[in-house]
Amino acid sequence: MISSVVAVCLLNFNSQPIERNVSELVYKSVDGRECKAVLSIPKGSGSYPLVVTVHGGNTEKPYGYLRTMAAPNPISSIVNDMNKEPWAILAVSYRNGFMNLGDDDVIEGIRFGMGLPQVDKNRVALVGGSHGGYKVLQAGIRMGKEIRCISAGSPWMVDPVTFMRGDVTKAPLSLITEDVRNRLAAQGKSLYNQILRREGTEDKAQEFLIERSALIQSAKIQVPLLLLTSRADESVPHVLIEPLFDRMKEQGQNVELFTVQSSPHGFYWGREEGVRARQTPKTEVQKIEEASTSEKIISFLKEYLK
Repeated sequence: MISSVVAVCLLNFNSQPIERNVSELVYKSVDGRECKAVLSIPKGSGSYPLVVTVHGGNTEKPYGYLRTMAAPNPISSIVNDMNKEPWAILAVSYRNGFMNLGDDDVIEGIRFGMGLPQVDKNRVALVGGSHGGYKVLQAGIRMGKEIRCISAGSPWMVDPVTFMRGDVTKAPLSLITEDVRNRLAAQGKSLYNQILRREGTEDKAQEFLIERSALIQSAKIQVPLLLLTSRADESVPHVLIEPLFDRMKEQGQNVELFTVQSSPHGFYWGREEGVRARQTPKTEVQKIEEASTSEKIISFLKEYLK
């Protein structure tokens, strides 16, 4: 374990600077595999709420990247805003692979964080984006009320059945612009072929997808959920997430949908990511949307971590 102390030069709601301990940690997953994590926690005594952040990319991340998901850094404005609050923040990683033990890695990381000193295990929130959004939804389905709330930014593939086997001439796939739809359809077909080879039959492959569909399994989410989307996101289009919001509302669940108009994939961290990440500077509109997204996430976490 490597530790350091960071003095945060930003102010929290009490207008007092927060000095933090930042530590590089290791935890064990269900099969004994060691996974990386980074913890940022206020220095001093107390029992702090825990925010577990889950990165995107569907690949294990090094400590340097995980620090940008937990500690004050020059990359993620929204993680910096989280560090203004008196919360512990734990960034967890997970192994490479598609719909595999990586889901278990994240859940074991959450439970590892619950057992850390000075963490209030009864006040835990999950925050993920892109593939990390998929991971926190799966954790919510499996963990029930062990956690307090979930924020999922542009969660990838909320319904793998639609993503891999949906009719591109019908909604929601038909609502996506042609070039993006063609790219996603090709990706979905490739992923389905992997699943089919692994499961052996069409029926088993379909059952596998249904079990991992946040849309189909959404009734199992027992805590408040904040979904964040952008109409300019070409990696995870807004229209693929709307059905999850609509179904949860129909089921009487506590769910919110916060949508911006102009920001690319990664806006939910205040950073650009994904294959279509823009190389040009953020526009003034995108900066405003980033600030409003951060305000929404922070207020949501404050409401359910109090």
